[in-house]
Amino acid sequence: MGKRLVEDCLTLDLAWLMRLASIRAGQAGNGEVKWTVDGEALGSLCFRLDLRATETARLILRYALETPEGKRTPMRQVIALTTLPQHLGGYRWWLRCPVTGERARVLYLPPDGDRFASRKAWGLAYRVERLKRFDRPFEKLFRAQQRLGNGQGLGLAVQRPKGMWRRTFARHVAALEQRDLACVEQITAFVKRG
Repeated sequence: MGKRLVEDCLTLDLAWLMRLASIRAGQAGNGEVKWTVDGEALGSLCFRLDLRATETARLILRYALETPEGKRTPMRQVIALTTLPQHLGGYRWWLRCPVTGERARVLYLPPDGDRFASRKAWGLAYRVERLKRFDRPFEKLFRAQQRLGNGQGLGLAVQRPKGMWRRTFARHVAALEQRDLACVEQITAFVKRG
């Protein structure tokens, strides 16, 4: 079977949390995260993000894990934050993995996990790493189409999502065309071999 997959985990992205709670350096605030798939709730948590001082910056999580017996166990996790100076001034905030101690932008909680930790700490792989070489261009194309909220398939026309800038959409369309072409080349090479 191999490693567990990133795509099967609940994710915590620090930049997303900062936008969600409208928090910047020097501030603290609270928020709530809910994960859903096709409208069905997967999980939720409440958080407190404290960025008032770089030495004591932290993220406090409160969530519940479901035990195999069906009981919900309340959890509290404190994650230290750190900063890294940027080339043009200022600094960027990072989560400190509670297991490895390394900087991370995203932490993961696998379905059988008990806390959020980095991809390295959980030994997670990406789904695309399990695909055969032939399938990888198709997966990349379908994922790009899905991000735009369009159907998945070769040669499909895409529509600009509401609110997306035209130049951003043009960039996405150009990338989709390249991925589509890579898929066609893959099929052509396969047919020539067979």
